[in-house]
Amino acid sequence: MAQKLISIPFKAVDRNKMKAASLVDVPLANVDLAYLIDVFIGTPPQPFTLLLDTGSSSTWVPVSNCDRYCGYPLHTLEPSLSSTFNSTHLPFSVRYGEGFSSGYYAQDTITVNDTPVPGVNFAVSDYNDGELTLNGADGILGIGPDRLSMYNNPENKIIPTLVTTMHEKDVINQKVFSVYFQPITTKQPRINGEIVFGGVEAKHVVGDIKYAPVTNKKTYTDYWAIDIQSIKIGNYIKRYKNGISAMVDTGSTLIYFPKEIINIVFRNIDNVQQDTLGQYILPCNASNLPNITLQINNNDFIITPHQYLITNGTLTYSKEFCYTYIQDSPLFADAILGYGFLQQYVSVYDSENKRIGFAQRAS
Repeated sequence: MAQKLISIPFKAVDRNKMKAASLVDVPLANVDLAYLIDVFIGTPPQPFTLLLDTGSSSTWVPVSNCDRYCGYPLHTLEPSLSSTFNSTHLPFSVRYGEGFSSGYYAQDTITVNDTPVPGVNFAVSDYNDGELTLNGADGILGIGPDRLSMYNNPENKIIPTLVTTMHEKDVINQKVFSVYFQPITTKQPRINGEIVFGGVEAKHVVGDIKYAPVTNKKTYTDYWAIDIQSIKIGNYIKRYKNGISAMVDTGSTLIYFPKEIINIVFRNIDNVQQDTLGQYILPCNASNLPNITLQINNNDFIITPHQYLITNGTLTYSKEFCYTYIQDSPLFADAILGYGFLQQYVSVYDSENKRIGFAQRAS
């Protein structure tokens, strides 16, 4: 059976401070790095620009006239203007690593890349942290596992995501989506990637997709997360008997590792600094940085110094010192694989087979 694919470009936007939006073919755009996707809601359609987030499962947009309670977003929803809008009256509330949003759940038609999807569940927000709607985002498109949504309402109901509804409505024939990033440079176009609902665009990948089952560790089963068997840093190998779980999150800019791993990565580097947010800063000319190799489901994934030291592009620090994509893991996670890792691959999120795949990105 041929894949039914809906591809939407996204753009990258610079959030000025590198922080996780979650816990953050349709073109994607990335600002420090948030990935923005354009959709329409209602009949007739009302436009919205949403932050794409695999680390959360609730999609929400601001309601009209919430103004200062919603950070004065560019676009707001006027439910009375849509003939297909239906409120469920189920309260909604979500808290992220940075920010929050609250309101109520509803259903309406969401149109992606000229393809209407009827009866999509989403939340109408009448109160949220304006920080989330900076840099052009009106709200969030959450495409984490469906189960994660049960924590966002008082009845612990599992609310189907856009991907699930697309599959149920036969818009796509596989409950799968993939994310493709183009490299970010100072001269980047606004559109620098795609999310593909329903599978993978063959033109985006080189070679086979290497899959890993989602983790069965209880703390992480509601997220897109996989187990890392070992981490090799130069000639040093740290093996994990039962693996450590890594969340795969497009809403995060950075790659988060345990502190002991960070210390080994930077142990031969002079003048390692951290800014006020704890972000590591190194001399841009550091020449003895090691490769970092992650073993995931018996496959090796290499992160080179060129890939984790940010020497050009939108996230520079100064002429002499450069940011890295590597950061200490937060208390709630063993590891997080954000944009710094995902930029090298097409990442595939397969709900039907409970697995995540990575394929080498076509240049």
